[in-house]
Amino acid sequence: MAKIKKRGESGAAKNYITRNQALKKLQISLSDFRRLCILKGIYPREPLNKKRANKGSSAPASFYYHKDVQYLLHEPLLVKFREHKAFAKKLARALGRGEWALAKNLEDAKPIARLDHLVKERYPTFTLALQDLQDPLNLVHLFSTLPTNPIPGKTLVPSEVIQECSRLISEWKVWAIKTHSLRKVFLGIKGVYYECTVPGHGGEPIRVRWLEGYEFQQHVPHDVDFRILLTFVELYRTLISFVLYRLYTEENLVYPRLWTRSWTSGKGVSKKEVKRAIKGIAAGVSVSAQDEDDDVEMDGETAEVAEEDFVERPSKNEAELSRRHRRTEQGRFDLPPVRALHLLPLRETSSRTWEFVIRAMGGRVVTAAQAPTLEGPVADGITHVIIDRPMTAERMREMQKGRKWVWIQPQWVADCVNRGKVLDAEEYAPGKLLPPHLSPWDGEGELERPWLDEINESGAALTDAAGEGEDEEEGIEQDEQEDSEEEEEDEEAAEENTPEYPPALLAAGVSHAAFRSQLKEATKANAPQAKTSKSAAGKTAAAAAASGDDADLRKIMMSNKKAKLYEKMKYSNRERAEEKEKLEAKRKAIEKRKAKEARQAGKA
Repeated sequence: MAKIKKRGESGAAKNYITRNQALKKLQISLSDFRRLCILKGIYPREPLNKKRANKGSSAPASFYYHKDVQYLLHEPLLVKFREHKAFAKKLARALGRGEWALAKNLEDAKPIARLDHLVKERYPTFTLALQDLQDPLNLVHLFSTLPTNPIPGKTLVPSEVIQECSRLISEWKVWAIKTHSLRKVFLGIKGVYYECTVPGHGGEPIRVRWLEGYEFQQHVPHDVDFRILLTFVELYRTLISFVLYRLYTEENLVYPRLWTRSWTSGKGVSKKEVKRAIKGIAAGVSVSAQDEDDDVEMDGETAEVAEEDFVERPSKNEAELSRRHRRTEQGRFDLPPVRALHLLPLRETSSRTWEFVIRAMGGRVVTAAQAPTLEGPVADGITHVIIDRPMTAERMREMQKGRKWVWIQPQWVADCVNRGKVLDAEEYAPGKLLPPHLSPWDGEGELERPWLDEINESGAALTDAAGEGEDEEEGIEQDEQEDSEEEEEDEEAAEENTPEYPPALLAAGVSHAAFRSQLKEATKANAPQAKTSKSAAGKTAAAAAASGDDADLRKIMMSNKKAKLYEKMKYSNRERAEEKEKLEAKRKAIEKRKAKEARQAGKA
């Protein structure tokens, strides 16, 4: 005898599980479950039949795969969540009893959840991590621009998270400057879009694109759930740290950098670093020492590091060093001819954006801290001045002091990066109308739609046909004008050569010249009617073709059921039209027969 199937033990009811059932199975809170799903990459599913998946109930619910929830049962983070829950209870009890020493000991032994195993699990290869690096960079950039002075009870983002995001972005930009991997820049409405070429697994170049907002004051909204965003930021910070460690190691550099480790740990701070920090606080900018070949210096918010901050990792043998050198050279790309340019961005330009772009392309930036009075050898080496506001020619000559500076607008730098060469600066002079700044990724990533190409071809054919019809009409008009001019010339010659007409024509009361003029006017009057009839026929044909294309498009977007109904409607409309034509033909035949009979009766 076959085994009787019970309801709810197979099919959708077994494959799916509701969120409440998952919470009971995992024995965690809703916030911990939401955080765990974000970190593990598990999201709700939509079953084909919700009623069957919910075992006959029609109540609204969120569904997950049963196998995904079973997979979460063995997650090590669950143990950390339970430890943190027990720690919170102990800390609250100690604070309630006033046991401050115990509370301090508990705070020092607070359980910390690490996400290293999740990064290795979700990104098995380095190429996969680079391909998914766009969202992490965007979100970390966003958090790095938030205000660092939190308001108690209002700002939900800790200042430590903001500082950590700023540090990661600084290290990412420092690597891009060191390797000269920046390839494209676009100034959009939301901010500045960058694209770097990063060598992936086996030296394969991977394009990484990210968005950086403009330097405006950021207001923290109150209707945003920062708990969810902070969960994403926690995972993304770990991912970016892994990627930066790999990139810095391939460049034979130490990561994290020595000055970062010394400031965070509070040990081993040298006098040079203290002087640099004091100078940065006084000037508002982190001014770092320059190297003769390539200096790396940026403002206090981003990455301001000189070549001396890059500490090479010592290698044990020469074979390993040569192997790393070959791998590094494979990831490098040819630089555009920008290395010899020294640019001075004035104070109205965005120093964070343009210093990064210029240095990433191999150029050098002269800041106001280096040349406060625009005098000396530093000012003499300036080749271009970036200006973003109107300035009189007298003021420009006063600042130049006889030097040959090229005054440009900031868009010149972005267009040079996108074109891969130094462009002519005449079109980008101050006060001139700039050329259009188009996206370098225009049309990239669009889906292939072959039917749109067919429609475009048909539309082009229609326009060509209409153009040919117009050309024919213009040719007819030109021929008519030439004929009329020839006729006029013939008339004048005839009037000169034949002084008198035959007496029979004069007896009729109409001269030959008057007869020719009347004939010419009648011909011109009939020509527009013929032209309008031709143009009307062409327009009707074009309208019919366009309506046919629209009908085909509508049919493509319909479902099978609606398409069949549409075909039935078209068939019935055709039947009615044919029946109407038959009746009209019969009516005309009857009317013609009756008229003929009436004429015959009248003659009789």
